[in-house]
Amino acid sequence: MTYTATDAASNTATCSFTVTVTDATAPVIAGCPANISLSAGASCNAVATWTAPTVSDNCSGSSIAQTAGLASGAAFPLGTTTVTYTATDAASNTATCSFTVTVTDATAPVIAGCPANISLSAGGSCNAVATWTAPTVSDNCSGSSIAQTAGLASGAAPLGTTSGKPPTPLPTRPAIPPLAHSLSPSPTPPHR
Repeated sequence: MTYTATDAASNTATCSFTVTVTDATAPVIAGCPANISLSAGASCNAVATWTAPTVSDNCSGSSIAQTAGLASGAAFPLGTTTVTYTATDAASNTATCSFTVTVTDATAPVIAGCPANISLSAGGSCNAVATWTAPTVSDNCSGSSIAQTAGLASGAAPLGTTSGKPPTPLPTRPAIPPLAHSLSPSPTPPHR
């Protein structure tokens, strides 16, 4: 802006100053998605979808873009992924919006080939050899394992039924208690 002063003799003087208008207002993001929780499917991931947020600003020229995480419609892996959107206006003011996509494995592993019950006749040593093929495990996610957690290992089995708990021991005869006093022979009475 300039002011010019002029006198009767046409002498002049000027005065100038500037007016600067800046945009210091950050854009506003609307419709930021809430956190998403999903269960993993057969491929140990889950597809998450959402509606992208929008941006508004006091000045024209604002835009919004996803700057972190996988896109809507992608297969998310197990765990938590943070998705971030960043809005920018013409004056380089920014605003961000973030939410999480959490995928958990809620599917139990599947056991295949569980042996059927086995019945055997005891041999001369009052036991029998019971053998079987261990079952296998599969799961929608990697890292599953299987282990025998109860009963005897494949091999010798004692008399009785062995299942998910130790076998019942065979009954034993109770011990004969010792006599409370000692016996000594009585003298034989004389014949009459």
